[in-house]
Amino acid sequence: MDLYWIFYDASFDEDVMETLEHCCVTGFTKWDRVLGKGPHAVPKMDNAVWPGYNCAVLVAVSEEESDHLRESLQTLRAKLGGRGMEIFRMRGERVGDG
Repeated sequence: MDLYWIFYDASFDEDVMETLEHCCVTGFTKWDRVLGKGPHAVPKMDNAVWPGYNCAVLVAVSEEESDHLRESLQTLRAKLGGRGMEIFRMRGERVGDG
């Protein structure tokens, strides 16, 4: 199984959710109002000095579904100008019965 961590500007939320739906992702975990700073971005701390915030989504998909999701997310990132979105993929293993 592959795990995708997707971090993005909250203004792209609809685009990301549509992409996941298009890729037939049936489960994910989402965090709203994620604060922080990327290496090439200004901080987003949701305050007067550093306004704005991000969202984060964790998706687990089978290896068969992984390439389609990766390509779709890369296409979306390019469409958004290559900024305001970071995607990380790593191998995952389900632990226990499930």
